[in-house]
Amino acid sequence: MKLLNEFAIQLYSVKDVTNDDFIGTLAKLGKNGFGYTGVEFAGYGDLSAEQMNRALSENGLTAISSHVGLERLLSNLDEEIAYNKEIDCKYIICPWADMETRGDVLTLAKKLKPVAEKISDSGLKFGYHNHAHEFAMDNGEYLLDVLFENLPSETVMELDVYWSEYADVDTLAYMKKNERRLEILHCKQIDSDKKNVDLDKGSLDFSVVIKNAKSLGVEHFIVEQEYFEESSIVSAENNASYILNLEEND
Repeated sequence: MKLLNEFAIQLYSVKDVTNDDFIGTLAKLGKNGFGYTGVEFAGYGDLSAEQMNRALSENGLTAISSHVGLERLLSNLDEEIAYNKEIDCKYIICPWADMETRGDVLTLAKKLKPVAEKISDSGLKFGYHNHAHEFAMDNGEYLLDVLFENLPSETVMELDVYWSEYADVDTLAYMKKNERRLEILHCKQIDSDKKNVDLDKGSLDFSVVIKNAKSLGVEHFIVEQEYFEESSIVSAENNASYILNLEEND
């Protein structure tokens, strides 16, 4: 039995090809291509919601989540909510915010709280995606933990395991600690030199990571990659093949 029957890709991973042909790239990724079943957006390729729905449906893809930058969350939230509702996309995720101290985090949380509340009131879910800098410590706590402590309780954690490993965090323990909030996992590989590589070439055993995540109730698994040995689309295909070949008893 396959470990995952459904898995998505963060489209930022193939931004060089989506920039040239967004719909054609979806066709390569989807049911008649590499086998992804969902996508996470980092922009919408200037497609209307109607065009996006058609492209997703034709390629057997589901809209899982959208990465929306902080400034746009603060200035164009109504537009983002409307678009994501039209394409039946459940999560709006803040993908990055600067922070160095607890004070920075509290200022950020004050900005994000009304954003989170408005998204929740609309029937969607708000979440935050980490990099490494949120694992800096202040007064014995990770900045990421301080952020979540100061956001509404329904705020979702999208844990990027590459960055938790990069920051020398015990990823499996951190997942367990945050199981109540952890609904989305970024499957992103790291090697012994802390480089981002294809899923089959690094030090993380994703059969273990995914099994642990599933046991904690994680609902969505999203492949992401930023650096490529050959090309973004080749890595996207390699990563899909890797996921499709993971078995429950691996």
